[in-house]
Amino acid sequence: MPADPKVLPPGKLPGDMLARMISRYRTPTDDSVIVDTSYGFDAAAVSVGGETVIIKSDPITFATSDAARYVVAVNANDIACMGGIPRWMTVVGLLPEGSTTPQLVEDLFSDLRDACVAEGIMLVGGHTEITIGLDRPILVGTLLGIAGEHGLLRPGEASAGDELYVTKSVGLEGTALLASELGERLATSLGKDLVASARALLADPGISISKDARALLSSGVVTALHDPTEGGLATAVHEIAAASGLGARIDAESIPILPETRAICTELGIDPLGLLSSGALLVAARPGSAGSLATALDGTGIPIARIGVLTDAAHGCTITRNGEASPLPRFDSDELARALTA
Repeated sequence: MPADPKVLPPGKLPGDMLARMISRYRTPTDDSVIVDTSYGFDAAAVSVGGETVIIKSDPITFATSDAARYVVAVNANDIACMGGIPRWMTVVGLLPEGSTTPQLVEDLFSDLRDACVAEGIMLVGGHTEITIGLDRPILVGTLLGIAGEHGLLRPGEASAGDELYVTKSVGLEGTALLASELGERLATSLGKDLVASARALLADPGISISKDARALLSSGVVTALHDPTEGGLATAVHEIAAASGLGARIDAESIPILPETRAICTELGIDPLGLLSSGALLVAARPGSAGSLATALDGTGIPIARIGVLTDAAHGCTITRNGEASPLPRFDSDELARALTA
């Protein structure tokens, strides 16, 4: 049966709907709030006793393995994108009825502890329960951090003409997840070695961008950072542009995509630009910043590529392929969800 057009699909709320809801249902203002909620913003920030505290919440809903590592990384990434250092975390763990064993609980707690320690985070609370209607664990993290040595990087302060860059490669998180969730199917057509290589991307280069952000902020030329999570790089470009009231122009041929990502996306008929991309970092920097960014990353082993430029809002967000410009798609439903439900 065709989908009910009145029912929203899995994934993020459509961007225009989310922006409208945020605007329509704002709560009373508070003078301690430095950065509040807005479409395209990674996190919020408040002043507490003279200290800037950055606050972020994000769930993990796709992963059935390594969920604890994912929930720590995606929340820490958004703290880093605002120039912050992650410090304190709470996690809500909703565990499926009928399949949750004591060993699963033990593994989740152990993995969560290890992931927090690796990021310098203290787990300070949360909630756990066995929940009806779930087929996999759902983890929801709330992370608090403080501004780092370069201060708070406020969202929404990029300008037309600023250049867009991306570190590492896009689709890293989605590639690793697809290799884990659909490993047997993909191994039949693509080979076990490629699937194993794709699955290993979770650990190397990994899905944390904290190191990327710290290094790049030291350059003094960064105007915005954004973690391309659900909806992939394409949606992240829309979000980083919208946060500053701008448009963007992207060059498709300049976007770094690993062979594993290309092969899996081609096999599943999905677009790598709409695939979960934690591990890559989307960067806006002042014009002519390529040398400064490269110098900042020298010695880290982190590659960076210039992929486009921010423009006036009137131009919208576009992507150029083989010299032809077209509207840049926005994936409110991540391509991962489409692949897993096909």
